[in-house]
Amino acid sequence: MPNNKPYDCDAGMTSPDNESTLERELLWELTNLRDEICAAAGKSCHKLDPRTNLGVFRLFNAISLQQWRAIARRLELKGWLTLPINRDVYPHLTVLQESLEELSYQTEHDALTGVANRRAFDRVLDLELERARRAGVALSLALLDLDDFKKINDQYGHAAGDAVLVRLSRILGNNKRRYDLTARIGGEEFALILPGIGQVRSARVVDRIRQELLETPFTSPDGQAFEVSCSAGIASFRGTTDITPEDFFDLADKALYTAKHNGKNRSELAPMPDIERAERPSLVHANEKRFLFTGKP
Repeated sequence: MPNNKPYDCDAGMTSPDNESTLERELLWELTNLRDEICAAAGKSCHKLDPRTNLGVFRLFNAISLQQWRAIARRLELKGWLTLPINRDVYPHLTVLQESLEELSYQTEHDALTGVANRRAFDRVLDLELERARRAGVALSLALLDLDDFKKINDQYGHAAGDAVLVRLSRILGNNKRRYDLTARIGGEEFALILPGIGQVRSARVVDRIRQELLETPFTSPDGQAFEVSCSAGIASFRGTTDITPEDFFDLADKALYTAKHNGKNRSELAPMPDIERAERPSLVHANEKRFLFTGKP
């Protein structure tokens, strides 16, 4: 997924690779917006009453009308109304747009670390689970919790604890792909949503993050050096069964609890929900056959 920061085209129109990436992000946003609006209306967009149309405005910086026309032709974007806005002519509109983007960013990001907050995490997890079910692709969720974080705050001070939280958020950001999501979902608990990868690859990513954190030197305000570790629980899903976001989160949370119980500074994998649910009907079927042939349950 694209990140949740305001869309910035200033850095993108110089190279073919950047331009194609920006076009993919633009197409993703437009098509998902269209699908969500049509789904909310409960009918095909082509059958909507034209008397109840709604215009949704989105500001894209540094895009000219000619560039938009070229993008619209390439991506076959039809039915989108564009309104060029000159900052000098419409200053209040641009100020309003910037204020809305800033408010939107603040409501979905953690103030200390800058990563997504619990609200954004819940929304994205729900969307990614639905996407994985529809496409039949893998999805992994990792929950990471700093070990003995209260002792860090008590022994080295809250400033040192804040530095640890910020550093872990940066390590997570450096080890994720652009469409992964990092979120701070509790005091010292972080989450990493990894679309398209299963248990093995997600475990490698998480172990790399844990090792990098462990190798990071920390120093308290009074000069004391200390190390920090974290534990992780990982839940993975193949997209072949139904599971709620709450149940999926619970799988990762139980795996995290197991990692803490087994000594901390480790990762634990949750059972695969697809496999467990597929095995239950087979077991029942085997029991039924045994009863039919032997008369014994």
